Amino acid sequence: MGNVLFYTHTKEDLKRAVKMILEELRKTEYIQEASLNPEDDRLTQQEAAKFLGISVTSLITWKKKKIVPYYQIGRSIFYSKKELLDLARKNALIRKSRH
Repeated sequence: MGNVLFYTHTKEDLKRAVKMILEELRKTEYIQEASLNPEDDRLTQQEAAKFLGISVTSLITWKKKKIVPYYQIGRSIFYSKKELLDLARKNALIRKSRH
C-alpha cells in the first residue's frame, strides 16, 4: 500500500493534541516526584555518576566547580536524584534554546 497519508486534522488540532499529551506527562512527573521517598532520592557518587551517564571523576569535577548540587554527611557525599533530574531538564532546555 505504500506511504499513504490522510490529512483529516488541521495544524491547530495537532497543536491541541500535543498540548494535552504534554500536560498529562507533566502530571505523571509531579506524581512520581511527590511520591519519592527521601531514602530513594539519595544517591552515592557512584550511583549519581551512573544515573547521569558520566564517570565518577567527571562528577567530582562538576561537584568541585559547583555545577551539581550535593550534600555531605561526615565524609560521605550524597546527591539528590530529584535535583539531578531538575538540573538535567534545565540544561536540556538551555541547549535547545541555543539551537
